[in-house]
Amino acid sequence: MQPLLDVIDGYDGLVSLSTLVAHGFTATDASRAVKAGKLTSPRRRWFATPDADPRLVAAIRVGGHLTCVSALRHHGVWCVDDGLLHVAVGKNANHLAAPHDRSVRLTDPASHGVRLHRGTAVLLPGELDLPVDRVLAALRHAIVCQPREDAIVALDSALNSRFVSLFDVQAVIGSLPKRYRRYLDLIDPSAQSGLETKARLRLRSLGIPYRTQVQIGTVGRVDLVVGERFVVELDSKSWHTSARAYAEDRRRDLELIERGYIILRVTYDQIMSQWPLVERAIRAVVRRNEHRWAARHRVAGLIPSDR
Repeated sequence: MQPLLDVIDGYDGLVSLSTLVAHGFTATDASRAVKAGKLTSPRRRWFATPDADPRLVAAIRVGGHLTCVSALRHHGVWCVDDGLLHVAVGKNANHLAAPHDRSVRLTDPASHGVRLHRGTAVLLPGELDLPVDRVLAALRHAIVCQPREDAIVALDSALNSRFVSLFDVQAVIGSLPKRYRRYLDLIDPSAQSGLETKARLRLRSLGIPYRTQVQIGTVGRVDLVVGERFVVELDSKSWHTSARAYAEDRRRDLELIERGYIILRVTYDQIMSQWPLVERAIRAVVRRNEHRWAARHRVAGLIPSDR
């Protein structure tokens, strides 16, 4: 039989007693590991290793399991972090504890950075021993809980990463009140990042024409093309920081300019917290009609043949 700690490591360091029993262990085995300092018990009948994900442990300590954007980020879905711990609990659950200390009663969730989700899309009977919602269930919570733009960001990411199918999303949205049906018109499974989704939705709301993930010769795919020749590239925090990525971005910029395109490169922070500055720049280009090919571009042989 596998050693106790090896079994728990196989469950990301957090496991219920019933799962341990299924592996042939007893409550006494787990209690001994706790007394020896090898495990902690964040909640009755739950056991965690010291290196278990703190947010999973905190959700269990509260008295539920991780859900909404907290669960989505755990699974690797690109979504906006609102700084809260989202915990799904039963509709009538009580005796909830603070996320940092099970001896402290959770009377005011907001003061502890917790948002409770009661009675919606809880784990199925066969999943009751899991500390985190599956992606689809977490998305259902996010659609109802998060601002529309942020919910679409999460949906786009989950679809693009193939955590869920479009059929799954349609089914989930179909189970919600009618006001959420419009989300189906806003999602785009081809979106490569949350930044792209946010920029796309904002351009749509402004009535500015755009295309996403456009292939331009040997430049490759660009994030957005406004109108016909105005390229908007969105620099994420992760990809665009290495020297190699920086150099490749500049090579692409030079080729775009040679081909007659104009380019605006926007940072993560500008999209997330300085959008009015970005919007003014885009509006200025569109107002001057520089986002469209002109006769002089045709004379210079710059207009793509597949336009």
